[in-house]
Amino acid sequence: MGNIRVSNIMKGCLFLSATLILIEISAFALEGDASSADNGSSKLFNLDEIVVTGTKTPHALKDVPVQTVVITRDDIENSSVQTVSDVLRSIPGLFVVSEDIPGVTSWRTKLRGLDFNSGYGLVLVNGQRVKGGGMGEYGYGVNQVPLSAIERIEIIKGPGSVLYGSDAMGGIVNIITRSVPDEAAYGLELGGGSDGVRTGSVYGGTRSGALGVFFNAAVNESDMGAYGYNSGRAEEYNDKRIDSRISYRFSDRVKADLVMAVEDQERTRRYKTKDVLRHDWEKKYRVAPTVDIDIDDVSSAVVTGYYYNWNMNEMESGADSSGFTATTGDMFYYDMEARYARTFRENLQLTMGVEFLEEELDYNMADERIGVLSGYAQLEAGLFDPLTIVVGARYDDHEKYGDYVSPKFSFMYQPLDATIVRGSLGKGFKSPTIRQLYYTHLYQHGSYWYRSNPDLKAEESWGYSLGVEQGISERILVDLTLFRNDIEEKVLNVDTGEYEDGLPITTYQNVSKAYTQGVEIGLKAIIAGGLSGVFSYTFTDTENEDTGKELTYVPGNNITAGLTYTYAPWNLSLGANVQYADGMFTDGENTRETDDYMVVDLKASKTFNGIYTLSMEGDNVFDTDYGQPDREWIGTAFLIKFKMDI
Repeated sequence: MGNIRVSNIMKGCLFLSATLILIEISAFALEGDASSADNGSSKLFNLDEIVVTGTKTPHALKDVPVQTVVITRDDIENSSVQTVSDVLRSIPGLFVVSEDIPGVTSWRTKLRGLDFNSGYGLVLVNGQRVKGGGMGEYGYGVNQVPLSAIERIEIIKGPGSVLYGSDAMGGIVNIITRSVPDEAAYGLELGGGSDGVRTGSVYGGTRSGALGVFFNAAVNESDMGAYGYNSGRAEEYNDKRIDSRISYRFSDRVKADLVMAVEDQERTRRYKTKDVLRHDWEKKYRVAPTVDIDIDDVSSAVVTGYYYNWNMNEMESGADSSGFTATTGDMFYYDMEARYARTFRENLQLTMGVEFLEEELDYNMADERIGVLSGYAQLEAGLFDPLTIVVGARYDDHEKYGDYVSPKFSFMYQPLDATIVRGSLGKGFKSPTIRQLYYTHLYQHGSYWYRSNPDLKAEESWGYSLGVEQGISERILVDLTLFRNDIEEKVLNVDTGEYEDGLPITTYQNVSKAYTQGVEIGLKAIIAGGLSGVFSYTFTDTENEDTGKELTYVPGNNITAGLTYTYAPWNLSLGANVQYADGMFTDGENTRETDDYMVVDLKASKTFNGIYTLSMEGDNVFDTDYGQPDREWIGTAFLIKFKMDI
């Protein structure tokens, strides 16, 4: 174990040294060559994008005092991606090991070594919680919204409990759907490719006076399962979704939005080695009204709420069993939030809010209601010109776990025009999952059974980060961040020593402390002549402090790089993306380690008449096995898309 840990650290030092040398060479080569970079750098670096997730108040990305990454619609369209998880692959600190195919849930997605699927990262849609699209404990998968419906994605790294409550220990991914356009716009997109992939979407929106409307309807299909390819099953995936937004401006100071979404998802699995057919349906409904009020020139208020219903209906037929307990019924969220913000003396902003969130479980495995009443306050102060600090705290009255206070301190210091230092210290907590707490009877999951434990304690954490962002010659933007998370009362699976139908029974206990720590480096560069590039490197060190073992599915070193070349006279764009990750442990005893692997994706696109775009994508073109040759993988996949925007 010690040799493996030292090996990872040595690799990290080598990668870090190589990265710093690369930055120095790039800076020297491009120094002073910024004649036509201003417009391109603004677009590539997204510095003028308005973001809201980190502070719940609008900031330009370059001015936000909390570490934030934004992915725009242009970023999505210029990448060879079909799913949100693959969009996130290139972000420093995020690790995604999954095929880029609709229907694959990417359940191993990590942020700074912490698992989204187990609830250590919070997935939001338009700032509000969702369920579904994942595997196992929480089902908070990141692949919940089709790319055609997304306007941008905001990623907040580090604990976010001060504004969002439980489950935001590692960070937040906020998927923001498309808004009403200022002028009439409509379009469509069609695609098809390997593994039975068929995609289609149509959108339209307009504004007339005070009223604006927008809708996006999308269909995604594939011959793929939620967890990837398996030759022992014939699988199909079908997802239909409609997102809509209605906005109305009552006056110059009062406007309202009504966001609605309906999704119908269907999966079938026919097992080839036994007599069983499994059919899973999921329906999701979402209604979210918001009213924004500019009270006067220095104060504003927002009242928002939402209703979210995730309906599950899983059925099996045949003489055998799939080995996975079926779930049938509903999960709900009901939420109401009121927020008030006021600016004092132009350099002091106070934000306060109250929120009531209730989650209802009404299905065959559990029948529970969980309510949380919360209040939060945040003070953002420009102490003097280059220094801004943010101090905040949230109080949660959780029905099961009682009172929790989550403080956070962040700062942004800009000693030079092109240099920004950001840091944060915050506390987070996480309620155990539904399966860990509330299932009323045993739940089979393949070769073992789960038993819930209603006596579990909530997990708590402290997160720290310190980062420097440096602009070089207006053509290179580089950032370097150090981070650490310390977790107490971490919930782990433990063997009970009991058996059911010959299979072992596991349960859950608060048995350990753990930490994750590391270094993140991101680099964006406008090289020359229509060529631009992005690069990210993450070194992550993890440990279960009770056992001295590393956490599973976390690589010590993860590198991504991308190049895009645009030839303007032909409206032609070419792109290549690469991911490299070294070996990682795959089970809690650290007895198995994967091999290093590299994935290469390619894309070419051409636009005609400024309206029509034809593109071709190749994913995993060298047919990697993701370091696990004993598993089955989809392999190389291709996709052709046609898009029209008017």
